Amino acid sequence: MKKVGIIDSGVEVAFLREHAMHLAGAATFSLDLDAQVLEARAYEREELAAWRDGTGTLDLEDTHGHGTAVLSILYDQVRPWPDVEVYVARVLDQNIRGHSLCLVEAMGWMLDEVGVDVLNLSLGTTHRALEASMREVTDRAAARGAIIASSAGGMPTLPAQLESVVSVGDPALMERVGADVKVDHVVKEREVKLYMGGHWMQVPMTTSFACAVAVAEVLRDGPPPGWRRKPG
Repeated sequence: MKKVGIIDSGVEVAFLREHAMHLAGAATFSLDLDAQVLEARAYEREELAAWRDGTGTLDLEDTHGHGTAVLSILYDQVRPWPDVEVYVARVLDQNIRGHSLCLVEAMGWMLDEVGVDVLNLSLGTTHRALEASMREVTDRAAARGAIIASSAGGMPTLPAQLESVVSVGDPALMERVGADVKVDHVVKEREVKLYMGGHWMQVPMTTSFACAVAVAEVLRDGPPPGWRRKPG
């Protein structure tokens, strides 16, 4: 069974309930800046099922909506929903802020421990201090055939700039992006349907959502030519 991972801001439990979706695994990653301690917590299927059914509480709730929007794009654009296992890692808070160290740890959990076949990263960082660590993780995953997709930014960002990662852009980005930004795939649509804040809506396309649209295409039709990346 194919494993699909999303690293983002978590997921709204209401979305899982309304659409009869189950998570195969999940984890949270946060950094206590005062104590300089990275806190990681992985959840088992039983804990996730209890949270979804309302008999348990977990620190996975998407208080912003971005992660849920990404998952909803996959759900809406891949019909019928395939026989896949969905894994979620929460690294962003209600303000869509997180630490690069948490992102690297979440990538390691998804790609090395869980071993997802497809990873959606609708986020990025301009901090390059952890580039080597990111490259090691993505190179190992690419070598075994995993597909890692990340949204491109208006400036060079990680992990999108890595050769073992497919960088995804949207039409608005391509109108202003510089030659120093790596863009491997461009989604043509300028709007997208997604779920956020308890309801479905049509919104303008962004690179974050374009990444999810591209991953949906992989799940629905298989990877486009060149998406099987080589280690960088």
